[in-house]
Amino acid sequence: MDSDEWPDEPDEPDPEARWGSPEDDLVSVPGIDLPGEDAEDAGAEVDSDLAKFFWVTVIYANVAVAGVSIGLMLVGFRGQAVWGGGAVAVGLFALYRTYDLYRTYQDHVAAEESEEAEGTDSEPSEHNG
Repeated sequence: MDSDEWPDEPDEPDPEARWGSPEDDLVSVPGIDLPGEDAEDAGAEVDSDLAKFFWVTVIYANVAVAGVSIGLMLVGFRGQAVWGGGAVAVGLFALYRTYDLYRTYQDHVAAEESEEAEGTDSEPSEHNG
């Protein structure tokens, strides 16, 4: 038996033919080399105190947003005042801790700046006297 039983049947259309070859048609974006920047030097050095304050604040802020929003939804949609109120209370406490950590870090930075300012003011007088 011959495999071409229907010689008048048209070829099936190729649905991907209208798009061409995406791999070949991609735009090549040229890169630039900046002097003094290597792949090893790409990371920035961050003070450990700053990193600690930042990540703890991020966690507290996420807990605050989740607690307040989930708590309000529990109260509003399900009428679960006890669970919702607890979640809102946890969220508000986390929000307070976020603000408290922010103020603590601001005071920490202000204290370091005042110590540096006192150190620079006293040095010229010691050398001159």
